[in-house]
Amino acid sequence: MEQKLRIAVCEDQKKDRDRLLLVIKESKLPAKCDTFPSGEALLNKFRKGMYHLIYLDIYMENISGMETARIIRERDEGVLLAFTTTSREHAFEANKYRSLLYIEKPVTPEMIHHTLTLAAALRDKQKSEVLTIFSDSAEVDIPHDEISFIEVIDQRCVIHTDGKGTVAASTTLNINDIEARLPKPQFCRSHRSFIVNLDKVRRINGKDFEMKDGGTAYITQRDRRRIMNLYDEWLFGSCMEESI
Repeated sequence: MEQKLRIAVCEDQKKDRDRLLLVIKESKLPAKCDTFPSGEALLNKFRKGMYHLIYLDIYMENISGMETARIIRERDEGVLLAFTTTSREHAFEANKYRSLLYIEKPVTPEMIHHTLTLAAALRDKQKSEVLTIFSDSAEVDIPHDEISFIEVIDQRCVIHTDGKGTVAASTTLNINDIEARLPKPQFCRSHRSFIVNLDKVRRINGKDFEMKDGGTAYITQRDRRRIMNLYDEWLFGSCMEESI
C-alpha cells in the first residue's frame, strides 16, 4: 500500500483551511492532514520527521508564518515548506527557509497538486534512508544516519539519535520489527535488547560498544566473537571507502 503523505496545514482562517483541505482531497494523492489554527499550535506538536510537507499561512496573529518557519527549520532541515499568502511581499524572505513554493491565495488545484507531487517524489527518494515509527501516536521518520543505537527500556524501544535526544517508539513496534527495517551490516543486533549503528561506534570499551554520543550498547557474551568480526569487517570496509 502506498504510504500517505503526512501534511500539516497551518492557517488561522477556517475558510482558507477548508479550501486547502478540499483541494488536497481532490488531488486524489493519498494524504493524512493535520490542521492548526496558529503557529503556536503547530510548534507545540511539531517534531522532526513528523511531516513531509507543511503549508504555512504568513499572516497569522502572534507568531507569523515566517517566524514559525524559522523555528521549524531549527528543528527540522528537511521538511518541505509551502507558504500561502495574499501578498507577494515576503517572497524573498521565504527563500531563507528553503520554501518549496510561495502560493498566492486563493490557492489553485494546479499549484497544490504541484507541491504534493514534489513532496511525494522526495518522500519516495528518501524512503529507503529512514526508519518510520510511531512516537506518541504520531508517525515519525528518523534518518538512518542520525540513529546511534536502539535499546529496549521498560518494554519500549528507545531510539538514540546521535546526541540529539531520543525518540520512543510505541510498544506495537518491537525490536525485532525495527531490526528487520534497518540495513545490514550497518545496523547490528549486538544484544537481545540493543541494535547498534556501527558507523556511530567510538570504540570497544571493555566488553561493550562505546558510542560517539557517549552512550553504551551492550554486546551479548554468547555471540561476542561474531559481533566483533562484523564490527572489524565494517571498520575495514569504511577504511577502504575513505582511501578510494
